[in-house]
Amino acid sequence: DLGIKYDPSTGIYGMDFYVVLGRRGERVAHRRRKTSRVGCPHRVRKEEAMHWFERTYDGIIFQAKKKKVMTRRRRR
Repeated sequence: DLGIKYDPSTGIYGMDFYVVLGRRGERVAHRRRKTSRVGCPHRVRKEEAMHWFERTYDGIIFQAKKKKVMTRRRRR
């Protein structure tokens, strides 16, 4: 038992997928010789990637749970 719940509607156990999206030309930042930087307009933003996934694959993106932010108390 791996703690995975069986979903009879799909017939398989649930899976999580992680992918890294990037545009053409992203290799310039990772190559060994003649490295360069990728400009801000050429980077893929989170909202843009989510919209592309929904449009291309008719996917459903679940909203992540918001993390509770721990704040430190200031000394006086």
